[in-house]
Amino acid sequence: MLAVAHDGAVELPRLVGVEGLAPADDAPPGVVCWSGWLRKHPRIPVYVLLDGEPAASLEPDFIDAVCRDADRLLELAAEAAGLEAPAARWDPDLTFRAGRAWEVRFAEAPRPTELGIMVVFDGEIVTEVDDLAEWDYA
Repeated sequence: MLAVAHDGAVELPRLVGVEGLAPADDAPPGVVCWSGWLRKHPRIPVYVLLDGEPAASLEPDFIDAVCRDADRLLELAAEAAGLEAPAARWDPDLTFRAGRAWEVRFAEAPRPTELGIMVVFDGEIVTEVDDLAEWDYA
């Protein structure tokens, strides 16, 4: 269950699979963001975002389950992206959104852009692989 503080800030419950989860100060207007890292892999960042969605749209138990099973799911993402194992060598980060939408971005993937490659999931199902060539900084 998510809590809303007296100042209106949304507070996430403690996630077993994530450490250091704290609000990000540099989120754009209208976006609520927390950042931390995987407990099992402290070099792999974890982000949780709300972009105009209500706090209740996040599923902390699902986020925690994915983070606890990160080894398997990162390898699944790397395979979907055509990257050789181990997945951690491609500098992954995980981003969770409303519901069961989440993605892995491999920052060091050998693709046409310097932004890497993103693998989008709905639950445990890969729904899209994007080389971020169309991504715009604006």
